[in-house]
Order: sequence, then C-alpha cells, then structure tokens
Amino acid sequence: MRWWFIDGVVCRSSQRNGAFCWKALFVGFGLSVSVGVVAIPLELSDGENDPNFDWIELTSGEWLKGEFRSMYDDTVDFDSDVLGLLEIDWEDVAAVYFQEPTGVRLGRRTVTATRLTVKDGLVSLSKDPADGSSAKVSEVIAIARDTRSEWDRWSIVGKVGLDFQRGNTDETRLTSTLNVERRSSSTRVLLSYLGNSSETSGITTTNSHRANGTFDYFFDDRIYLRPLGLEYFRDPFQNIGAQFTIGAGYGYRIFETGPTDWEILIGPAYRETRFSTVQAGESNRTGSGAGILQTVFETDLTEDLDLNLLYRLVLTNKRSGLLTQHFVGSLDYELTEILDLFIMLQFDRIEEPTTQEDGTTPEKDDVTLSVGFGLDL
Repeated sequence: MRWWFIDGVVCRSSQRNGAFCWKALFVGFGLSVSVGVVAIPLELSDGENDPNFDWIELTSGEWLKGEFRSMYDDTVDFDSDVLGLLEIDWEDVAAVYFQEPTGVRLGRRTVTATRLTVKDGLVSLSKDPADGSSAKVSEVIAIARDTRSEWDRWSIVGKVGLDFQRGNTDETRLTSTLNVERRSSSTRVLLSYLGNSSETSGITTTNSHRANGTFDYFFDDRIYLRPLGLEYFRDPFQNIGAQFTIGAGYGYRIFETGPTDWEILIGPAYRETRFSTVQAGESNRTGSGAGILQTVFETDLTEDLDLNLLYRLVLTNKRSGLLTQHFVGSLDYELTEILDLFIMLQFDRIEEPTTQEDGTTPEKDDVTLSVGFGLDL
C-alpha cells in the first residue's frame, strides 16, 4: 500500500483496489507539521471533472483518474499515470465518466456515444442523459474507445523456453510460442504459433511447427461465429511434411467472470495432409472432410498466477490420422508487468499414424514439458 500527498489531497493506493483520496487540513506546531484528514472522499460530478481524463468510481466509493482503455470479458483495463495499467472487475465499477466518443456493444448492436456515462446501473449513450438514450449495465458486452489507436486493440504474448546440456551428450531444446490478438467490441482475431525443436549430438530429434489464424464475430456476450479458421502443422517425426486445415464453427462461452473464461467451439473443416515419406505405391498426400471440437479455459488462480488450457480434437478419415488431439496447458507467474515465468505441457496424439518408407510407424503420442520466460505486451 502507498500513501502520497499532492495539492492538499492525501491519497492511498493498493494494486487491488486502486486509489482513494481525501482532502487534508494542515496545522502547524512549531517546527513540526501534522496532517488532519477529513474522512470525506473526493466527489466528482458529470461535467465538473478534469476534461483531460476519464474517471471511475468504484463501488467502495474510491475514485480513479486516467484512461479507460476497454471493457471486455467483464474486466476493465484502466491506465493510471500513478498506478499503471489496472484490471478491474466490471461489477466493482459504480460510475464511469468518459471524455471522448466511445463504442458500446449491446447484444447484437454497437452504439457510438458522443459521451458515455455509467452510473446507477444505467449506461447513458449521449451527452445529455435526459434524452432517454440509455441501457442497463447488464446489457453491455464490451466498451472500446473510438479514439484509441489501432495498436491499443492488439495484445502480443511471446514465450521462449531454452534448455542446454553439455558433456557426454550435447543437447539443446527450444520451445517458442507467439500469440497475437486483436479485439473490438464485436470481433476477435487470433494468430498463434507454437514451435518445438531439439538437437542431440548434432542430430535433430524434434522439429515441429504449428500456426493458427482465426476470426470470430460475437452475436452477444456468449455466442459467436467463426467463419474462418486456418491451421498449418508440420512434424517430420510424426511423418507429416505439411498439414493444412480450414474450417468454421459456432462458439459458446460456457462460463465467464472477471478472472475466469471457458468457451467451446464445434464445426466442420477440411484437412489436407502431405506425408514426409510413404511406402512404395502409396500416395504422399490425402484429403478429408473433418469435424473440430475445441475448448479453451483461462483463469487467474491468484493475482500473479494464471492457468491457461487449450484442447482441440479433429475427426477425419483413417488415412488422415482418424482422430488427432492437441493439448497445451501452461502456468504463468507474473514477475513484472510485462515479464512472466511459465511452465508448459504439450500433448499431441495421432490415432492412426501413417507408416513411413522404411516400414516404421511413428509413435502415437508426443509429450513436451518446457520452462521459460514470457513477454506480455
């Protein structure tokens, strides 16, 4: 907890609850100075607050001054010059005063307000609340500033795990991931990459790469359409020289609160596989219709520890592997605002791997455990 005094105001701040300020009275006694605190929180009224900032009043009566970046997944991203970037549960917000035009997602429609005010359980969608243009706070799915730069709509998370062994056996293992996301009040773009490589005594023993790109459109706070999803996968040790999957689907958010989000997606797809090697007389490629089932679960176990789980199942014909499964689970511990320490488990299974040219059949399962550092922008 931190205390400070500025321009006749005493403020207290904590990472969880933000800032709370009181007016202060100074009384001098010789060479010493004491501060008498009047236990009355500073109050702001619409139109009287500093026009250069957004203001949030918490349900506790505390006030925050800064930039309201967005509200999504019932979480408010608020940037304070003193406290830095804060994440606040939407249910803990009693009032918001915005100074710039703001886009609000309400069910199946998006409204742009010249000035948006949240107060007393209602969202006023114009500068004059008396005109009757309002909605209930419970109807709000997302809020995004129309004046934000395009960069502010993106988030980038990269992770690298690197292990070395030197001596009788020289071994190097590298795991790298990159996740890029763009969110607006009604759409979401996700781009991701996951790569694993290892080398033992100069011989490559692992070399897999997986890249995904998806576009989602949200009809409301729970149901979304994925009109396009693409995946590229390569792993010569599973006898897959290149594999392309294109699909679509409907998604549903089973459960979502401020710290927890759980969603599921199902839909059709088409998969084409090009094998690294095949036995004599067989084609080195195959294509098949497919069905995709995917679930993503994310939660904040503590203020600094996050759990992220992804599971994807793809059903195809036997030549394409019949049933493939992909799972990634990670625990991320926040060391600083942008630097994380992670431990990640990967599991991949091909139910019917294709026999290679030399007559050997790859193992069905691949398991990788890695530890490293992540960068969150």
